[in-house]
Amino acid sequence: MNIRKLAEGLYIAPQLTQADAADAAALGIRSVICNRPDGEADNQPDFNQVRQWLADAGITNTAHQPVTAPAINGQDAARFQALISQAEKPVLAYCRTGTRSALLWAYHQVQNGLPAAQAVAAVKQAGVDLSSFEPRLQAAATNGLPDK
Repeated sequence: MNIRKLAEGLYIAPQLTQADAADAAALGIRSVICNRPDGEADNQPDFNQVRQWLADAGITNTAHQPVTAPAINGQDAARFQALISQAEKPVLAYCRTGTRSALLWAYHQVQNGLPAAQAVAAVKQAGVDLSSFEPRLQAAATNGLPDK
């Protein structure tokens, strides 16, 4: 199991497997957000398959918000935060490695006053290195993210 706590009520993970779905249910996860596009890799289960695994494990609150890290914009960050806000907690967000999900969280945090270095440090505690994104996070804190 590679499910890591990022913040109160929010966990992140790399691509989920059937075993991970059961582990998430055992942790008490109530909602799952997938930030990985279907078909990104040949050996990747599509979101409908993961959704079925989650449902079989008792988790039926799911959302698919596929993004790619270089193209994340203000609408993506706002939608991610809205999904988390509206979801039954705790929430698990996942992508290929957990980086995109953590980055979406970090963008929202810096736009609400958390210094970029602190956002990067918080994410690092959850096992994800966003140091290469720190300049973009700093820019987002100052100027916001482009809407598209």
